[in-house]
Amino acid sequence: MMSDKNILNIGKWVFIFSFLGGSILFFSLFSGIMTEFAVFGGLILCVFTLINAMVFFSLLTYGVLYQSKLKICLKSASMLLINIPVSFIYGCLIDY
Repeated sequence: MMSDKNILNIGKWVFIFSFLGGSILFFSLFSGIMTEFAVFGGLILCVFTLINAMVFFSLLTYGVLYQSKLKICLKSASMLLINIPVSFIYGCLIDY
């Protein structure tokens, strides 16, 4: 069984990895540096989304299987949900 610290670290590091990766892609597309690679950037964002979803549902499943860890799993999984409004804002800004 994982410790509470390990569960929180999973959510934190996946959040940081996908947030930084998405921000780098956003600013490179927004500034025009990567206009030739826009399709590749969209593919990378899809990969980040898939990783976030897999980790999110894995944390929820682990929390359901081990009821004593449910609260900490929900806390860790909720960190991943912060990326949703950020990516929405990025998407609205790129549309201009």
